[in-house]
Amino acid sequence: MYWHIPSQEPGTLTDWTPRLSPGTGLAHERLSAALAEDVTRGHLPVGARLPAHRELARELGLSVGTVTRAYATLQRRGLARSEHGRGMFVLAAPRRAPDRLDFSVNLPAATLTPRMLSDMLDAAAAALDPTLFASYSPPAGTAQDRQFLAAHLAAARGLRVEPGHLLITTSAQHAIFIALATAPPGPVAVEALSYPQALTAARRLGRRLVPIALDAEGVCPDALEAALRAPDPPRALYLVPTLQNPTGAVMSAARRARIVALARRHDLILIEDDVYACLAPEAGPSLAELAPERVFHASSFSKSLAPGLRLGYLACPPTLVDPACDWLQSTTCMTSPHSCALMRHAVADGLLDSVATSIRAETARRHALALEVLGDAVFPTALPGLQVWLPMPVGRARDIVRRAGQRNIQIASPLAFMADPTAQDAGLRLCLGNVTEAELGPALEIIAGLVRDEAAARLDEGAVI
Repeated sequence: MYWHIPSQEPGTLTDWTPRLSPGTGLAHERLSAALAEDVTRGHLPVGARLPAHRELARELGLSVGTVTRAYATLQRRGLARSEHGRGMFVLAAPRRAPDRLDFSVNLPAATLTPRMLSDMLDAAAAALDPTLFASYSPPAGTAQDRQFLAAHLAAARGLRVEPGHLLITTSAQHAIFIALATAPPGPVAVEALSYPQALTAARRLGRRLVPIALDAEGVCPDALEAALRAPDPPRALYLVPTLQNPTGAVMSAARRARIVALARRHDLILIEDDVYACLAPEAGPSLAELAPERVFHASSFSKSLAPGLRLGYLACPPTLVDPACDWLQSTTCMTSPHSCALMRHAVADGLLDSVATSIRAETARRHALALEVLGDAVFPTALPGLQVWLPMPVGRARDIVRRAGQRNIQIASPLAFMADPTAQDAGLRLCLGNVTEAELGPALEIIAGLVRDEAAARLDEGAVI
């Protein structure tokens, strides 16, 4: 049955069905896991009064003591509070500051339940060899972990990599830094609008950036070829072929083949950021599959499983494995054996597939809602991603970011994505996974209103009276 859960906000009601999380654990653990998930995902809004212990016990066929233990777990986790004589009330999920909605961080919506996390940690701990904590592993990862990861990439991504060409890193960002540092000396071509941390890494390595224009499929081949024919051409290209950050563009198979052909013709190293491919397995082949001799392939498990699992990997061109490994060793001695054990368990147990499937479904729902609310303001993309991009001049984008901040909505500065900070073409990146389901729609409505108001103000300024 549905329960009508009133929140402390007048007139707010939520239809909610109580349940136990799947699995074979103790009843109070499964109930607390289901309640925590519903709080995190917004199905139980902040301020909602939870059912009385006896009512919930009767509905689910549990003992009152089981419900009491589940509610106590929620309190310990800071997800609920008990008020004497009034009942148990939902608190904000502690993943963000209260009353501030953060659209600036590109996280997947939370789908890894507390029970799943607990099972994963227990299984990984049981499988760990304690001696691994008493010594250093090889910098690039153990042979076992590299072989396991290579098999996973072949099965999940269709990418066949020799285990010896794989480096296990602390994140995709770490892998990108190593690739940028290892690439031949000289300028680096980047998408004109690109991942901020990749731009920062290249600049700190002293690389001159060569911005390449984008269209609905990402990097424009004609613009890239023009840059490669110019004096002092780039020696490497960093790009995100699938669900480009920040625009969400997806390269067709034909576009990927053309980029690879240009790279071979001009002896260009490609640094492929593939971290979003898990959200769109149908998007197309990895560039590393098309040109393994010149592609660094960087990715991680942050978008397919959990951002807190700091584990990434870098597939290297055969001739650049050794210098890349030197850079890895100079930036971190080794990757945590515990993180690798968690990865192995998540893959072997099917947890990765299950969570990634849930993330894709939730991503599609949120992306559809954003398109419904924001309409033609959104940059058109072939597939749904974790963010939407609203193209507009940089000055207008900065004004909207400022006004959104006044409404307690945080949006990343458009300057963060610009390879050329003097350019005028910019926009707003709205990350859809870092707010609850209940918060997303109203926040998008506010942003849509700010976009309309800003456009109207610009028209008024330019009107002839």
